[in-house]
Amino acid sequence: MDHQSLVQSVCDQALQLIKSSSNKLRPLKFRPMIRKNDRVNTRQGYIIGRTNLKTGLITIDIFTPKFRKPKAITSILRILAHEIAHHQKPPYRSRFRHKTIIRRHYPAFYKQVNKNILKFKNDRHLSSLFK
Repeated sequence: MDHQSLVQSVCDQALQLIKSSSNKLRPLKFRPMIRKNDRVNTRQGYIIGRTNLKTGLITIDIFTPKFRKPKAITSILRILAHEIAHHQKPPYRSRFRHKTIIRRHYPAFYKQVNKNILKFKNDRHLSSLFK
């Protein structure tokens, strides 16, 4: 089994686990990020993963940026937990010193990321990947 199909099956299983624990979430879909170049210029920034809040599509880069080697499954699952938390605790606007700020990453958001990672670690299939 190649790396891409292995990651696809593991992430689909992780999304199913999160979906079964909360009924409020929309159906989420995972897709590996496809890069056009062999290498990524990390000096100008590097996007690990992104999510679309309207369609529920989560896209994660499954290869390392410089040498394009396969990433570890645990690091991909941690990124997936982060991206799922964007759907569970969506961004909101707040005012600070008469300016509007969009809060994307805030303490309650990171607590949700940690809860998602704990769910992955407590699952009997996914727990073997974290050891």
